[in-house]
Amino acid sequence: MKKLKYAVYFALLLPFTTMAGQQYYEARSDAMGGTGVASSNREGAAFINPALLALQTPQFNDFSLLLPVLGADGADKDQMIDKFDALEESYDGLEAAINASNAAAIDRFRTDLINDLESLKDNTAYVSAGVGFSLVIPNDKMPMAVFYKSYIDAIGVTAIEQSDIDALTVIDPNNPPEVSDLDSQGAVVAGAVSDLGVAISFPLSIVNMPISVGVSPKFQRIDTYNYVVSANNFESSDFNDSKYRNDESTFNLDIGVAMQPIEGLVVGLSGRNLISQDVDTVEAQGRKFTYQVEPLFTAGIAYDWESLTLTSDIDLNTHKRFDEIEGTQYWRLGGEVRALDWLALRMGYRHDMKDNTSNIYSLGTGFSIGQTFYLDFTGMMGSDDAIGGVLQTSYHF
Repeated sequence: MKKLKYAVYFALLLPFTTMAGQQYYEARSDAMGGTGVASSNREGAAFINPALLALQTPQFNDFSLLLPVLGADGADKDQMIDKFDALEESYDGLEAAINASNAAAIDRFRTDLINDLESLKDNTAYVSAGVGFSLVIPNDKMPMAVFYKSYIDAIGVTAIEQSDIDALTVIDPNNPPEVSDLDSQGAVVAGAVSDLGVAISFPLSIVNMPISVGVSPKFQRIDTYNYVVSANNFESSDFNDSKYRNDESTFNLDIGVAMQPIEGLVVGLSGRNLISQDVDTVEAQGRKFTYQVEPLFTAGIAYDWESLTLTSDIDLNTHKRFDEIEGTQYWRLGGEVRALDWLALRMGYRHDMKDNTSNIYSLGTGFSIGQTFYLDFTGMMGSDDAIGGVLQTSYHF
């Protein structure tokens, strides 16, 4: 029976390989489909390609502070969380009715609980969330940025046992058994990566062509979660309790290259998390998973007109997060129109070339108030009722 449950978990996890494709949130980048290797602004460069800091230095001589960026996306097309809440109410009502020897209430709550279990069969849900900040320090010889970003993916699944439904069906309301935990289970498997580092960029020139290289050494913490409980005890917010969590602290490294062959055209290449890390989840109900932090190499190109930017990124290798689940490889496309001095409009599209996740469409805008304060926000949507958003503020001084 346990082996069957694990097979169910594994099969349900397969469609939810890697939910959002970014490893970070940044409103302008996300609005443009997740592009940024060649097109990121200074505030977001440390997240994706540190080389861009030096390439953009001649245009700016002020400090830039991104604080905060807040993002989340997810999908609960089955309304799994609401169904678990309803199941808990039915279970508690049945327990109270049995304790009170109320035959009519026992029959009513028994029927409700059966319906709740049936409705939860093969349900899945996911959520991703992240925060971040960066401080860009201008310098003609070696511009740099201090940055922090934290990102989590969580996948929820159900494993409903027919034995629960059969046992409830044959309950005699006039002579009910004692209430015990259900064999059916709810599970949340999650992984989180938090980075604190310094992005350093070096400007160069080859035959008068601007080129820069960047490196981002960083302290990295990886947290994994494996929360499995009886369906009547399932609370999605409990998944991050310390008894379901495992963590590891380590060192990692990002690198990047950017060049400007002609005025307005930027070509970039980034490599993130060059040192591979594997962190096992805690064992729950005899099962554990392995969360991976693997190198991801991405190439990008961007072209800037006076008020228009077009850009595209492509992952050069497959990226996996959980060892047991298929990976992703994204192609991203986006654009920005600077309609007014203080207003920008952005659109984007993200496609998984491995066809393991949904296509995501994004739309966003950015406002500036004077020369100091900037506000950016982004909306995202895709199939399976996927929806998300990013909000950030930045300051220039």
